[in-house]
Amino acid sequence: MGFKQRISGVLMPISSLPGSPLCGSLGKGARHFADYLNKAGQRAWQVLPVNPIDDCYSPYASISTFAADPVYIDLEDLVLAGLLQPEDLVGIPQGPRTQSAFHAARNVKMQRLHKAFDAFQQTRSTKYHDAFDRFVDEAPWVGPHAAFCALSEKYGTVDWTHWPDKDVKNADQEALKRVFDEPEVAASATFHTFLQVVFDVQWNKLHDYCRKLDIALVGDIPIYVSKKSVDTWANRELFQLDDAGNMTRVAGVPADAFNPEGQRWNAPLYDWEVHKADGYAWWLQRIGAVLRRFDMVRLDHFIGFYNYFSMPNEPDPNDPGEWLPGPAEDFFDTVLRYVETTIGPDAVLIAEDLGVMNPGVHTLRDKYDFPGINVFQFQFDFRKNADATKEWRENSLVCTGTHDTDTLSAWLDEVLADRKKTEPFWDCAYLLDLIKESIPEGCPVNRETLLWGIIRKVLNSPGNVAIFPMQDLLGLPTSARMNFPGHANGNWVWRLDETLLTDELADRICLWTVEFAR
Repeated sequence: MGFKQRISGVLMPISSLPGSPLCGSLGKGARHFADYLNKAGQRAWQVLPVNPIDDCYSPYASISTFAADPVYIDLEDLVLAGLLQPEDLVGIPQGPRTQSAFHAARNVKMQRLHKAFDAFQQTRSTKYHDAFDRFVDEAPWVGPHAAFCALSEKYGTVDWTHWPDKDVKNADQEALKRVFDEPEVAASATFHTFLQVVFDVQWNKLHDYCRKLDIALVGDIPIYVSKKSVDTWANRELFQLDDAGNMTRVAGVPADAFNPEGQRWNAPLYDWEVHKADGYAWWLQRIGAVLRRFDMVRLDHFIGFYNYFSMPNEPDPNDPGEWLPGPAEDFFDTVLRYVETTIGPDAVLIAEDLGVMNPGVHTLRDKYDFPGINVFQFQFDFRKNADATKEWRENSLVCTGTHDTDTLSAWLDEVLADRKKTEPFWDCAYLLDLIKESIPEGCPVNRETLLWGIIRKVLNSPGNVAIFPMQDLLGLPTSARMNFPGHANGNWVWRLDETLLTDELADRICLWTVEFAR
């Protein structure tokens, strides 16, 4: 299950891609970015979850852990398939250059996707028709997802606990049959199935394109799901919910570096005993679906499989929360048997083992040879005079930062400012000397070369897979930060200005990639 090759790559969300109006898509902008990675000698492309985003644009609180967000669909491909006309793409606003405009993108695309669906129903001769029946057969999750979307439209909310029909709310099969006898509801469900088929066809096209360039796609499985999701509606027994569908306990973490007061994720906890009793069937289906989209997959919040933090549904000063045992070995024994027989031996699961870990978490990780993750920005917290990068394991993913950290440029500014404090947090003199060692001989020591020194330091580390957020390679400020954990607003909207993808940058990255044997 471990990393077998020494490679490097880039973290770049689909939403952040340039080349399409308002928001990144699976179209030419994605292929151009893959070409750029190839020119720069990179062999991995990590993205954020492609699940439907929530009202705060987060892909980690989705209405479906299986489905993809139609906002990423490429409309130009629908023109090529004859489901839209060229004039359908005229007049679409471009939106801001460095931010995704999700609401505008959704409005624009849904109008045209409805038109494409109408054309789809009137003909039988496109690649999407060829894929439709196969996809429905191979993706058993799409039926419940399409039903959930249709019912959410009918009742005006994705919070299924507020649906007025009690039997529908309880996913009673007779009640659902009655509701889906209504033509509008049935048509809506077929439309949402169509959207998932279109995404799947376009995703497979991009995946094949990346394979030809020898670029592996790296995905992500958020550990928890949203309470307002098809997953909880259709599988209520798998979660810690009461008879009305309300959460009895919620997921979160105690105080950490991001939030001194801890984080409440407002996501339902799993009933692991029920999952175990049915052989973790929902999880196997979930992991299998993601591994069919990606070559490597990051297991978000890996600690939660060893032990998870259980918090009261409402803040309670007398109940700060507690750690409880997760499914651990029993879960992963089952998962890996499934992966080997249905996906194949080349699939890789990456343990997101960040934060304060007890020895049991690392023992669980190492038992299955899961690669862990090392983040440069985290390695020098509370350390004195030690080069943390030398301790990184070969079987690990190493990076300058993640989607949850500030940009490397902003972090370095903190370090430079910190050294002037009376009681600095870091041993700045040692840290800066360590970075200077990675600056090529003859280069001046300044802020820019210090940034590149960090990137070279990570490239030169033992970790077999090195990943760099695109913002870090570009030296962008904190305004380009992707996410600030625990803060609901202002996240997930950064978008790449394609003029920054210069030949000079690609050549530099390629040169260093070769230098450090990646």
